[in-house]
Amino acid sequence: MNPQHRYWLGFHLIPQMGAVRILQLKQYFGSLEGAWRASDSDLRQASLPQNALQAVLQQRKTIDLDKAWQRIQDLGITFMTLDDADYPADLRVIPDPPPVLYVQGQLTEADSLALAIVGTRRATRYGRDVTSLLARQMASSGVTIVSGMALGIDTAAHQGAIQAQGRTIAILGCGIDITYPKENHKLAQQIIQHGALISEFPLGTPPTGSNFPRRNRILSGLSLGVLVTEAPIKSGALITAETALEQSREVFAVPANIFNKVGQGCNQLIKEGATLVTEAADILDALNVAYVRTTTKHQTEQAAPENDIEKQVLQLLEIDPIHIDDIIRISKFSSNDVIAALTILELKGLAITSGPMQYSRAIR
Repeated sequence: MNPQHRYWLGFHLIPQMGAVRILQLKQYFGSLEGAWRASDSDLRQASLPQNALQAVLQQRKTIDLDKAWQRIQDLGITFMTLDDADYPADLRVIPDPPPVLYVQGQLTEADSLALAIVGTRRATRYGRDVTSLLARQMASSGVTIVSGMALGIDTAAHQGAIQAQGRTIAILGCGIDITYPKENHKLAQQIIQHGALISEFPLGTPPTGSNFPRRNRILSGLSLGVLVTEAPIKSGALITAETALEQSREVFAVPANIFNKVGQGCNQLIKEGATLVTEAADILDALNVAYVRTTTKHQTEQAAPENDIEKQVLQLLEIDPIHIDDIIRISKFSSNDVIAALTILELKGLAITSGPMQYSRAIR
């Protein structure tokens, strides 16, 4: 353990102390331990703004560093600072890097090749499917998927990477000891196994609205580019895209149905110059990432329909759902044969249930 970490933690627990002010104290006193132990009169000579100075003078007397540090150790959290060699290099150079990171899981050198995927919490089935597909394809090509673990698009992005046995990182808008949303508790544990949870907020910080726009700079800062798969015009995902441009990152967007407002932010981004994406190759080519366009014969054979009934039923399925009664009527097969075929096609991942007695073709 770096003994200076305790003092990074102490100053980070004072809300008025950001990266610039912490580094200012470090430079003035030679170490943050020296700054923490400095007399009030010496601290007044360090040229801190008055509000920050008063906060330090008052709060360092009430913060129990031993207790705060022990809490981090008990939870198995990796505490990382701007001084550490393993602090993510791409994040270090953004205009406002977080002074400390709380990490559960593991960051690796492979995460330097990362793509952020963001979008609306109120995702349509199209948005979720295309997000999962692109995340799987990118993760299969060795790209780490970064997102925010929100419901909707974020969840689909993380799940797609995990399905491909790839790496994924979630950037939280709350303390790392808080699971938000609660529905994603299981997903959070899976992300830890396949990558990491990261937060810049102290333990116990609730998921307040102002935290999420701020954490977006980390989403884009850790990544080579940002992909927006589905988002309305007024969306936090578009804030992330704007931040990406400010950080000289690539911006990508999946086109949306012009009649569907939930995706119009993507169309707007494309109008403004974002790279239009219809397949993972569009992103990999733009980022100059080497990859191989292959599907093994074994995988293809495993997923193929086994008989004429399965083949004809599959041919009737489209992206838009179709009722089972219509499948029976058009195919002229018996209801038992159609039900059996649909069951097998679902097990093979070729068909999905889209509602009561509604089926559609799975996107692969």
